[in-house]
Amino acid sequence: MTEPRIVRSYELANEPVRSLQIHLGNGEKLLLPWSRFHSAGHRGVGENEELTLVFARHEVVLRGVRLALLLPKIASFHLACVWSESVEFQAKANMKEAFISGVSVSCLGGLAGRIPESY
Repeated sequence: MTEPRIVRSYELANEPVRSLQIHLGNGEKLLLPWSRFHSAGHRGVGENEELTLVFARHEVVLRGVRLALLLPKIASFHLACVWSESVEFQAKANMKEAFISGVSVSCLGGLAGRIPESY
């Protein structure tokens, strides 16, 4: 019998990476350089956590559970890629890892019109 597949919604790197790749629900991908990273903030508990990453021109909001576990990986630039998974897969996620159920990206000033305001 095969082991059930563990669902993950992010990828970590062994070494610091230069950029964060974001896979959006509409099939688009965005690459934000960590050199333009400004700050991160975590709020909420339980099923209603949000982790906000602020870059020079973009704000990335991750929604899910156990997101505070990603903070050390963000601080050391080891978070390589994020995407959202349907909440129905949360039960298949490792209960000791973060699970991202939503990702949104907003432009911060000056870029409106060049790319969508949010995804």
